[in-house]
Amino acid sequence: MSTLGRTLKNLIKIGPANYLKQMNTIGDTKWGRLVGTDVNGNKYFENLDEVSGRERWVEYASDQPDPEDITPEWHGWLTRAFQEPPTEWNVQPKKFWGEPIPNFTGTPKAYKVYNTTVSKLHAWEPVTKQRV
Repeated sequence: MSTLGRTLKNLIKIGPANYLKQMNTIGDTKWGRLVGTDVNGNKYFENLDEVSGRERWVEYASDQPDPEDITPEWHGWLTRAFQEPPTEWNVQPKKFWGEPIPNFTGTPKAYKVYNTTVSKLHAWEPVTKQRV
């Protein structure tokens, strides 16, 4: 929740279009310096004048944001595991992870457990008699 004064100040600084976009996506108004963008087109911002926990944020490139769109390097910066953003790193870290796998839950590609045991439960099959 934001105060009215902070909301009006941010409205003036970011403009009406960005104000409406932020209210629609993150439910708050923020302004700060653009720190960088990732390979997915997400934009990362920082404002050190904000309260702790609100000074770093991401604006997703897609209309339907998914947290899986954030790369591991930027996730480390957002969660304050790294103080410097990936754009300021002198050495690129070795990637010990592969390409991210999307979450297929609820789709036909969802993971299904392979079971080798025989089921002890059987479906009840009613016995019907012919009516006379």
